[in-house]
Amino acid sequence: MAATACALFLGAAALAWWQYRDPAPYTLRASPAVTVTVRPAESEYPEAEEVADEAELLIKAYVQRLAAGDAAGLADLGAPWYTGRRKAAEDLVADYRGVAEQPVVATVDDPVVPYLAVVDIRFTGGKGQTLYLSRADGVWWIELGEGDPAGPGEASAI
Repeated sequence: MAATACALFLGAAALAWWQYRDPAPYTLRASPAVTVTVRPAESEYPEAEEVADEAELLIKAYVQRLAAGDAAGLADLGAPWYTGRRKAAEDLVADYRGVAEQPVVATVDDPVVPYLAVVDIRFTGGKGQTLYLSRADGVWWIELGEGDPAGPGEASAI
């Protein structure tokens, strides 16, 4: 009887973990520490806030990879259906590595469609950049390199 109860408990715990796990295949690393404020653009619609919450990890990982000068890690944040991610990541590291170590503010615009997002990145000192994001199968990616922003996943259902 105790073994059955234990098995049921472990099964329920595994199911709960599976349903509420973070599906993103990327994480923040222990270093370098970065200061990134992610916020939605002012809007009367809730979508910008939802996307800001969903894409926050990706945006922070992006800034962290820039600050570390990690072009390979940055390329891994690029949408898998894009080509030329490594070269594009190397160019971004060359352009933004020095400013990514300072506090950054990222503002997520209202998405026009649920699977595409635009993020305005402002680095300390005034340098800025626009990031384009795509979502497929519940995961946000950076449009990095060459490819179709619609990509697979949610976009292909339209």
